[in-house]
Amino acid sequence: MDFELTAEQRLLRDNARRFLEREVAPLVVDHERRGVFPEALYPTLVEPGFVGATVPEAHGGHGLDLTSYLVLVEELAYCWGSLRSSVTTHNMVASIIAEFGTDEQRRRHLGGLVAGTTLGFFGLTEPNVGSDAGSVECTADPAGDAYRLNGTKTMITNGTIAGTGVVIVRVKDAGPTALIVSREESRYEARALEKMGNLATPLAELSFADTLVPRANVIGEVGKGLRVALRGLAGGRCSVAFAAVGLARAALAAGIRYAKERRQFGKVIGGFQLVQEMIAEMANLTDAARLLSYRAAAALEAGGKGILESSQAKLFATEAGLRVAHLAIQIHGGYGYTREFPVERFYRDLRHLTLAEGTSQIQQLVIGRELLGIDAIRGG
Repeated sequence: MDFELTAEQRLLRDNARRFLEREVAPLVVDHERRGVFPEALYPTLVEPGFVGATVPEAHGGHGLDLTSYLVLVEELAYCWGSLRSSVTTHNMVASIIAEFGTDEQRRRHLGGLVAGTTLGFFGLTEPNVGSDAGSVECTADPAGDAYRLNGTKTMITNGTIAGTGVVIVRVKDAGPTALIVSREESRYEARALEKMGNLATPLAELSFADTLVPRANVIGEVGKGLRVALRGLAGGRCSVAFAAVGLARAALAAGIRYAKERRQFGKVIGGFQLVQEMIAEMANLTDAARLLSYRAAAALEAGGKGILESSQAKLFATEAGLRVAHLAIQIHGGYGYTREFPVERFYRDLRHLTLAEGTSQIQQLVIGRELLGIDAIRGG
């Protein structure tokens, strides 16, 4: 199996790295410290391919293949975990509208998303609903030419700053349904949630109280929202795996750099055997995570479901990345526990990835189901 990037993908990656080093890296420390997201940055992310990446060119996007997009995801994570989280959520919303939306929905809602002038959010998770996507409780009742939404969505990336989202609701006697919700059309409350990592990207709780959303905003068919909600689930898990690889790379680079600079007992600490042992483990874990991630991407690119491969990659890459960040902190000693160095941020941002797109425990159950043919959650 060939894991080498094509010439076009290498060019895309190299251009992305230069852009991130020049335009984004200088913003990271200050914005993380203040917990502020640089919304004005978004339109500049279009040309390098980060925004609108997989949206077809016919709809204003870049039309990138999955692997090319995942190369960009890894570079984003290496530079800034918060930005990666925001961008991949945004792109998911744009891709859903491009794929499932009508021509009129694309005309009204997609342009701002692919131009980076409107940010996107995805509203599935609720206080009582996480991995069990089919049990959404947020209701949508018919009200003339609109639906009246009542309920709460939580853990919503971009929630306080996004202008357009896809929200999964329950329509009585029909089931889960996908709606486009726009701030220009519908009123709802967004409350920021304080969190451990990704400090510059907002995470929110959205409250809908008799919120009116036009019926014309239904994506696909009423009652068929799970197809939208679970669209590209394997691809999403593959994306998280690549994000973990990017952060692990950053932690490894930081560990190597510090081990070459820090001196104790008359020599650099990189000369001590136990430090080299940690560096070796970090490198092996990062490379193994990358190989599993590329294998998952290859399975999806080949047209397969990629469920097993994506869950394996997601589980291994996120847990391995967390271990790599842990060891990077250890190499830094006491300084690793402070915000004088970035390794504590890498750890916090990686901890989030062990939860995103299904926890590590959910991935283990998916892997078990795929290998045994036995569903441990629903039985049978």
